[in-house]
Amino acid sequence: MLPTTPTTITTNNSQFSITNYTRFLRRTSKITRERCYLLLIQLLFYTIVIIIIYVRFGQINARQIRILSILNPNHNSTLHQDSHNRPNHHNQRNPDCSCHSFSYPKRNRTTRCLELYVGLTEVVSNVFCPISSTDNEDEQWLVIQDRQTNHISFNRTWLEYQRGFGNVQDQIDFWIGNENLYWLTNNFPCRLKIELTDWHNETRKAIYEIFYISNQNDDYRLQIDGYSGNMEVFNRFDSKLLENEVDSIISSHRIGFSRWHNNAPFSTYDHYTTNTINCPHLHGGSGWWYHSGGDCAHVHLNGFLPTHADGLVPFNTGILWVGWKADRHYSYQHVQMAMQPKLRRDRGRHRR
Repeated sequence: MLPTTPTTITTNNSQFSITNYTRFLRRTSKITRERCYLLLIQLLFYTIVIIIIYVRFGQINARQIRILSILNPNHNSTLHQDSHNRPNHHNQRNPDCSCHSFSYPKRNRTTRCLELYVGLTEVVSNVFCPISSTDNEDEQWLVIQDRQTNHISFNRTWLEYQRGFGNVQDQIDFWIGNENLYWLTNNFPCRLKIELTDWHNETRKAIYEIFYISNQNDDYRLQIDGYSGNMEVFNRFDSKLLENEVDSIISSHRIGFSRWHNNAPFSTYDHYTTNTINCPHLHGGSGWWYHSGGDCAHVHLNGFLPTHADGLVPFNTGILWVGWKADRHYSYQHVQMAMQPKLRRDRGRHRR
């Protein structure tokens, strides 16, 4: 009996050890599977996150490229230089977009007309498309500014005025963007039309046969001349001049807007170009081509609209055209600016 006792004990101990080891393996295997499942779930989660980030980065990158194409001065300079190196097609009857292959704005392959980017997402199509007409105006007018409600604030930054803002598709309360104006007016000879309506529903018009602006490095400086229309026949400020000086001004068609604001740089409240005066601040915060005089503006079309029909706003903060309404508390009911490409035969003469 004595020899068999250790054998039984050893066998029991061995069975006990094997049982524990088996349980340990099962428990370890279960933990390992749980960890693997957890790892797979984490891997799947991070994969989804990476895909989302990649897609969003692609969208952001495309948007940045669009912005940089507008804001990069070297890119703009290259476009401007390229436009002068290409043949001039303005001697054709219709300066339609099929005559051009500019990289900006985009040319619509269906309509063969220009498309402009305004802001970050808006697109203006059918720009400068020829239209059938029996009179001399056979080119489309492009609305570049409109003011008729207070729904859109024009107290905007330099960047916002540069790329454009507002209700672009409906062409109500919007600004088309200084970069677009620079590009168009330096690739097409353009005229500018301004229509103002007062609170008695009288509408007057001013047309300028010369209209273009420089690039952002020159603060989108305005060049405007060749006035015709009924906005003002004789500016009240001219009454202080000698008779021969008045005749000289009238004969050169430099009255009102073109007299006071020609060669004026564009300013906003965060980028004002006058040396000593923050003109946008004095005029309620909106951007415009302010001149260097103490009054800053005799014509200002981006000011406040009145909230009541008497047309009165705080001093110098409204839509101004002092040559028509001399009261600087007065603001007009509606204003619209539009531009049109000119044909070669139109140059040097005024229409309407």
